[in-house]
Amino acid sequence: MILAKILSSYTFRAALATVLGISIVVLIVMLTVYSLFSYNYFNGVHDGLSVELERFSDAYERGGLPAANHFIDQRSQQFHVVQFAYVIADRDLEKISGNLKDWPEYREYGDGWLNFEMGILQDGNSSREQDFVAVTQLMQDGNHLLVARSDVEVLAYVSFVTGILFRGFLVTVVLGAVAAFIVTWEFQRRLDNINRSIKTIMAGDLSARLKISQLPRDEGSELQQLAINLNIMLDRIQDLMDGVKQVSDNIAHDLRTPLTRLRNDLVSFQKDCSTHEFDRVETLIAEADDMLATFNALLRIARIELGETKAERVSLALDKLIEDVVELYEPLALEKGIHLQLELYPTECVADRNLLFQACANIVDNAIKYTPQGGNVQVSLSQGDQYGFDGHLGGSDNKEASVTFSVLDSGCGIDQSNYKKVLRRFYREESSRSLQPGNGLGLSLVAAVAKLHDFQLIFRPNDPGLQVHLHMQG
Repeated sequence: MILAKILSSYTFRAALATVLGISIVVLIVMLTVYSLFSYNYFNGVHDGLSVELERFSDAYERGGLPAANHFIDQRSQQFHVVQFAYVIADRDLEKISGNLKDWPEYREYGDGWLNFEMGILQDGNSSREQDFVAVTQLMQDGNHLLVARSDVEVLAYVSFVTGILFRGFLVTVVLGAVAAFIVTWEFQRRLDNINRSIKTIMAGDLSARLKISQLPRDEGSELQQLAINLNIMLDRIQDLMDGVKQVSDNIAHDLRTPLTRLRNDLVSFQKDCSTHEFDRVETLIAEADDMLATFNALLRIARIELGETKAERVSLALDKLIEDVVELYEPLALEKGIHLQLELYPTECVADRNLLFQACANIVDNAIKYTPQGGNVQVSLSQGDQYGFDGHLGGSDNKEASVTFSVLDSGCGIDQSNYKKVLRRFYREESSRSLQPGNGLGLSLVAAVAKLHDFQLIFRPNDPGLQVHLHMQG
């Protein structure tokens, strides 16, 4: 996993690109060095052959053939490895003397270079085939002199230098790639710590902060500065979010008392009002009840989120609780002609009964409310991972210990881009505003209850309609 992440990371690709660039520069430098070395070395070989030919011809001019043979013997004894080969030929290029078998058939190149392959005489009149480079000279008596040098040594030097340059280039590439991998691994490890903390914060825990201690202690470290700036930004965001919640909670708390007093006054007034005003006052009381319900919901969500409402977790028969919820909303479904299906698997869970009942009731209420006349609503309770939540969301390996409460409807549904938005307070999709009245707090309460119990609230399209799953990990 970490290997795949490193190999696919931008940092590793950038480091490899840098290594590649350096390797290309090193290759160019090495090729330049090789070219200069080859030029100088081959010039040295050519100059050496020219000097040797000059000495050989001087000996031949001073003492004739005996002096030339003596020169050949002397030079052969001087070197353990035969470095030069010599041959003297007449006008018809017939061999007169020398340690080559005969006058060679050579290929001539520029600057007086000759190249041929011929056997060189060894002890016991045996010969061994070798490649030679050579130079020749025509003497005044019409004879031809040739001095050759085996290119085995030349090629050995060339191979030696080429091997050094190739190994140097290979070491540069390998060490560069290893260094890039190590640097990327270390950077990725620290970046994973930041991403892990950010995911925790994105999950809803705005109090979490990036751990500066896990980053380099150097005050100028880019990662450390990034973490510090992110923590400052998160502090600011949390302050703003707390401020918004505090304002809405204070408004709900401060207005609940005068609204309750207003409702009570309306009830008292309704008893003494005339008949034609009775219906109007009753409408006002209903609106006051709706406003009180909204404020009560706001305060309840705030208490759950702030932890003021302690979950009284007990072991309860979840199938019985869902059955009570469906029984509560069955008359509303019959009134709209909605086909309400119920599939329950007898199971138990540990939760706050009142809060869980309210959350499940809100989900069923929304499904029935936004399903058109004659539609379908399916309520089910299944044990185990029936929808792939455990693997997708990193749940427990014991999938049989999980329980999923699901409500599937054939209503207007929710646009997938708004799945997170509908969990905000007072948020409602434009398409739903004209269908049913509401305050946009139902799913906010469900999300708060799910977070309190460490449940997972999942939305999925139902085509048509919406699937709402409350996944309870055992």
